[in-house]
Amino acid sequence: MTIDKEGALKSAVETFYETAQRWQINPKYLLVLVQKEQSLLEDTDPSQGQYDRATGYGCPDSGGCDDRWKGFYKQVNSAAAQTRYYVDNIKEFTYQPGKTYNIDGQSITPVNNATAGLYNYTPHIHGNQNFFNLYNKYFSMKWPDGSLLQADDGDTVYFIENGVKRAIASKSILVSRFDTKKIIETSQSELDNYADGAPIKFLNFSLLQGPTSDIYMIVGDTKRKIASTEVFKKAGFNDDEIIKVTDADLALFKDGSDITEYTLYPTGKLLQDKTKKTIYYVLGGTKRLVATSEILKYNFSGMPITKINSEDLDIFPTGNPIPLADGDIVKAKNQKTIYVISNGMRLPILNISAFNKMKYSWKNVKIISQQTLEVHPIGQTISGDW
Repeated sequence: MTIDKEGALKSAVETFYETAQRWQINPKYLLVLVQKEQSLLEDTDPSQGQYDRATGYGCPDSGGCDDRWKGFYKQVNSAAAQTRYYVDNIKEFTYQPGKTYNIDGQSITPVNNATAGLYNYTPHIHGNQNFFNLYNKYFSMKWPDGSLLQADDGDTVYFIENGVKRAIASKSILVSRFDTKKIIETSQSELDNYADGAPIKFLNFSLLQGPTSDIYMIVGDTKRKIASTEVFKKAGFNDDEIIKVTDADLALFKDGSDITEYTLYPTGKLLQDKTKKTIYYVLGGTKRLVATSEILKYNFSGMPITKINSEDLDIFPTGNPIPLADGDIVKAKNQKTIYVISNGMRLPILNISAFNKMKYSWKNVKIISQQTLEVHPIGQTISGDW
């Protein structure tokens, strides 16, 4: 906690929000500033001194800090106020847009008031380069989980998952697990903003065997152990399908339930209640409702449906309804908002500008019913720079 100018206790979140609102400064700027100056976003055990000099305000290059500005709230508020003054009155200061300066031996020409303000606040190449790198790291253009990205001058396709990029190891894996029409071309520099995750190098339903004798079936991002040799044979598998892997390869997958003689449909099956006509996707002993014909069409095109009695369906526990695939771009009939499906949620795209900025394709927009849309809980708005 910190103390504001009226002596009231305020959290860091309240401090950033209040000062950003008061001085009409993007809070992202203030967050990056405290990281650039005192590493406060990433330091797990910051000192009181780091908080007291959070934005470096009142600490000139010549040395020494003015205690009038000591304290977290004062630091953030003063930095926001100073930045607003730079933007509104830039002609009063040394660095101005459109003029060229020699800074640390390099010719620099600020292109706007905001950039000139950065150099007035920190008149060094390294400090502003650090600010630029940090801003890109935290707030550069981000695509939601489930996106497929490819550099416009590269061959590798990446799957975005949990904020990292995972290289898809081969074209056959890409085709077997993903919709290639969803690939978005972007620059290598934008791809570089994502940390590298583990590569995706196995087809769905692959049979993997580690250093032990255990055999696993890969289903999505989980591994399911085949309980015994008898189950292996009953399922119709053969030894030629087994891929030898390391423990590290297996560790990339979450543990799923074992495949036993009592676990039906390890690779998934569509079942329809003969009486109620409802359709479920059964996988790993759990049934999940396929709520609409559109979800059936887009997720299970060509998969046969088996009709069974209600009591036979009742033996399976019920999971969450099946959503559309991650990365699908959808719009309900007679509505303007376009959404991207990510982790089973629908993420609204802010406006047409954000749609174009994210390099989505209009030909990939699926027009769906309101019923299909509402299967997906609403999530964070995509603004193009989140």
